Amino acid sequence: NYEILFNGVDIEQIQQIPPLPTEAPTIFFCGRHEDRKGLRVLIEAFEAMPDNTMLWVAGEGPDTIGLMQQTAGHDRIQWLGRITDEDKFARLRGADVFCAPSLGGESFGVVLIEAMAANTTVVASALDGYRNVATHELNALLAEPGSVDGLARQLQRALDDEAVTVALRSAGMVRAQRFSMSSLVDRYVEIYERLIANEPA
Repeated sequence: NYEILFNGVDIEQIQQIPPLPTEAPTIFFCGRHEDRKGLRVLIEAFEAMPDNTMLWVAGEGPDTIGLMQQTAGHDRIQWLGRITDEDKFARLRGADVFCAPSLGGESFGVVLIEAMAANTTVVASALDGYRNVATHELNALLAEPGSVDGLARQLQRALDDEAVTVALRSAGMVRAQRFSMSSLVDRYVEIYERLIANEPA
């Protein structure tokens, strides 16, 4: 008999980091700059966002230089390079939307849980790996992978519809607690206690 346990997230640590202030509606991307992560799709979708919207892009990768050249002169896009966990959490808490536009190859959406714990609206691709933690219209908005128009629509909803945003963030906080490090530790304790007592887990 076996049980697959989830990846734990330090909810308390995330929530203790002060949010980074913003002066405009802000979308945050954090990940490797390669085709699989869908950053190119996000940048195209971002073109449809209102002129006062900002995009934070954290991370690096083989596509960084090309995408920076492609967006040269776009003062609404900030290229952050590699950032610390503390800076990531501060930006998650400060941003209006966290976007994970991956095209495939995601087994588990830890970063989505981190965004939910930061009380940030999650917009992501409708991948099986992301569906492990996120449910469309409940605690996140999911778009067809690779669809620029679909992603743009969900981003616009997340920025414009306050009622949807409030509901998603509230449900996201509840969902994040399910994956908290303290919940993971409690489950480990239960399993070991049963093993010590020679009981089936």
